[in-house]
Amino acid sequence: MLRKYIPYALIMLLSTPLITSAADLSQNLDALFHTDDIARQEELIAEISDHDVPINTLITLLKNTKFKKGAARGIRTAKNMCIDGIERPYYLYIPENYDHNEKTPLIVYLHGGVSRKDISEDDVKYFEDSPFVKMAEEQGYILLFPTGQYGATWWDSVGIANILQQIRVTKREYNIDDNRVFMTGFSDGGSGSFLFAMSYPSYFAGFMSLNGHPGVGSEVGKIQTYFVNLFNRPVYVINTDEDELYPADEIRDMLELAHEAGADIFYRIYTGIGHEFDYAEEELPRMVSFMENNPRHLRPLVKWESAYPDVECMWLRIDSISGQGHADWYKDHNMEIVDDRVMFGFYPDDDFAGIDLDAIDKQVLSQFFPDHDFKGPAVKISKVIGDSTLCAVVGMKDGDVIIKLGDRPVNTIEDIYAYKENKRCGDLAEIVVLRDGEILTFEDQFPGPTISDLFTRGKPSGRIEGYFSGNIFSLKTSQIAVFTIKIHPDMVQIDQNIVIIVNGEVVIDEKARANPEYLLKNYLKNRDRERLYVNEITIALEK
Repeated sequence: MLRKYIPYALIMLLSTPLITSAADLSQNLDALFHTDDIARQEELIAEISDHDVPINTLITLLKNTKFKKGAARGIRTAKNMCIDGIERPYYLYIPENYDHNEKTPLIVYLHGGVSRKDISEDDVKYFEDSPFVKMAEEQGYILLFPTGQYGATWWDSVGIANILQQIRVTKREYNIDDNRVFMTGFSDGGSGSFLFAMSYPSYFAGFMSLNGHPGVGSEVGKIQTYFVNLFNRPVYVINTDEDELYPADEIRDMLELAHEAGADIFYRIYTGIGHEFDYAEEELPRMVSFMENNPRHLRPLVKWESAYPDVECMWLRIDSISGQGHADWYKDHNMEIVDDRVMFGFYPDDDFAGIDLDAIDKQVLSQFFPDHDFKGPAVKISKVIGDSTLCAVVGMKDGDVIIKLGDRPVNTIEDIYAYKENKRCGDLAEIVVLRDGEILTFEDQFPGPTISDLFTRGKPSGRIEGYFSGNIFSLKTSQIAVFTIKIHPDMVQIDQNIVIIVNGEVVIDEKARANPEYLLKNYLKNRDRERLYVNEITIALEK
């Protein structure tokens, strides 16, 4: 077994001008935390690091960062420049009792319908009417409301980076309690919460999925996710028995597998409710209790699997995957699922105002609606989904307007739902659409049931399981080439040797000195005043 210990050098250049007072140090730190200029950041970090500042002093100052007084209350609008070069809006709710001197919990709420073409102008109204706003005001929480769209969803690189950056910016501007950051969401938002719980747990204390599905982010985003990762954070899950998209009984089978993998899940089912948040009044107090009872802790136990290097779970990071085959103890908690839902395969245009009936030939229109029972506005397709859905197979296009299904006029989306109620996979569908002023008809069968894995696979993954106790880390690995342990003063005694045991063999028995430069750079990266790691140890394993 090869081993490589990579500590950050602790440099003391006593010949440089000293920081003469705590005020000078605080001033430098404040400047560091409020500049986006990379060169200036490097300059300030070097100045602080090159002086004999005790690491505990830096940690204390970071933990007690001062925030600006007089933040506006209520709903605030902000924008973030995403990694695709597009600036997208997001919203914040700041409660009236927000105190810049007190740490405040943060809730990140992900909305549904995330794959729509455009960000809706109605998002502000949707946010204002959200029951989470009332809850945030009553409990004194700050609420972060990202907006997603096709190309910036909860499960693509742009959307994921967008959310994480919004969290970091919010932490820079407001006194956020880093140990009480929670994510929740409904429908796609609930599915997105599952994805973040399995892929980015370190940022959060817990997750609450409402009418979501654990496999959607993996399937649609082609991201490999793993139930075993739900071991690291508590997940509160709600589904409903009459939900046509994600029926509770089907989700229950998936969560039983998650429990087998060691997931920390609480599951509740509401009866007599479809794909709606009609249980909000009853459930929100329970969600508040969940958040109050589950602050984030520095956990000594970890189970982490990933197919993607450099993604962290608490104090552990997988840097390189060997791809040489998993260990005998390894098990992939995945399952086949049968999708027998009757689906057309499109996203509706929520902003569609309706067709202009006067622009359509009345004689032609009467051929399709002899009873003159079409009133509109009809349903416009924002985007056709996939390549094997009904809409894709028959040749429907983005922008088509559905005006009739069988003998039923389509005035609203509810008419489409009603048409599907009596249909099964393999049944015939008759569709009438308006395209560029021309009426077209399509006819074909709803595609048959599909069988697929709950979580997408393809890339080799690596898994690490283990714990630390005292100054000893004991870990077992499967298909891991290189990994890193991040060192926090609350985890170990810094002045004593750290012993790392991997697969029964001692690979490290050395000290890891605290390093101010590492501490500051790590803080700028995640803006977390609790995850204040002071060094890291990287282990390279041989074949």
